[in-house]
Amino acid sequence: MTKVYGASDDLIEFEGDIRGEVNFFGSDDEEGKSSCLLICSDGTLLEARYGKAGAGIWRVSLVKGGTLFENVVECTDEDAEPSSDVAHFKDGLKWAYAAHEWEKVH
Repeated sequence: MTKVYGASDDLIEFEGDIRGEVNFFGSDDEEGKSSCLLICSDGTLLEARYGKAGAGIWRVSLVKGGTLFENVVECTDEDAEPSSDVAHFKDGLKWAYAAHEWEKVH
């Protein structure tokens, strides 16, 4: 199983089959700041950004679910541990990439 969530105000953590962290800072209230796109080996695309609802909470949103994606457990309490939405995956995730700048082409 793998969990993906935000920590502090500038880290995105991966815990489980893949482990590590991505340094990213972008706030919901910073105009012009993009979120961080997380591209996972199973085809899942997640979007992560700090400052959900004007609070110290990480927003982790599903863009597209892949074969191992289970769910995103939402956080509404900035005093929670972690103070982040948490994406959950079944066993088997091999890798993930983080794109700090990206653009969807329609």
